[in-house]
Amino acid sequence: MDKKISFPADLPEGAISALMQKQNNVQPSVIVIGSGISGLAAARNLSEASFKVIVLESRDRIGGRIHTDYSFGCPVDMGASWLHGVSDENPLAPIIRRLGLTLYRTSGDDSILYDHDLESYGLFDAHGNKIPPQLVTEVGDAFKRILEETEKIRDETTNDMSVLQGISIVLERNPELRLQGMAYEVLQWYLCRMEAWFAVDANLISLKCWDQASETFCAIFDLNRAVHI
Repeated sequence: MDKKISFPADLPEGAISALMQKQNNVQPSVIVIGSGISGLAAARNLSEASFKVIVLESRDRIGGRIHTDYSFGCPVDMGASWLHGVSDENPLAPIIRRLGLTLYRTSGDDSILYDHDLESYGLFDAHGNKIPPQLVTEVGDAFKRILEETEKIRDETTNDMSVLQGISIVLERNPELRLQGMAYEVLQWYLCRMEAWFAVDANLISLKCWDQASETFCAIFDLNRAVHI
């Protein structure tokens, strides 16, 4: 039912029709909270739909988790930095192309990243002592074995669980995979890398789905730059 509009009886001639026209021409307005990628996308779609849009952001910048920090003298991505899958099924891919950013096909074989190439980074303990690269490599191999064993846990049950739960079950069944001392600390670093990849704690990562991505390649992107690493 249309909303009825009432006007004062003492309006001069022609005023009612003028007010009606003004009301019909009023542009609807919307307030979007947050200028992360979702907020910016919502604001753009609303603006294209002829809404008057106001975006409220508590920080002094836009982008949310998509942010590059240059305070160290080099670019460090504090959040999103990879575009997983550049097909049109990924809604970000067309946006990145429209922005004119260069995409580079990469893989684990041709990427040179400080935390991917075990010969190009150093881990240090809490006292500033460098951890032997051999130990880091051995723990990395152990972590791979642990994740492989979680596949058995996944196949045994129809109910999902977290990756952390799956790892706990694996370590209970396979005491030889338990690590102690510095090896345990390095294992936590590998687990933190996994959490950083999914941007969530391990107790919230799905055991059934974490390695089921259909796209097997990635592209590096940033709202401010496009760099081949």
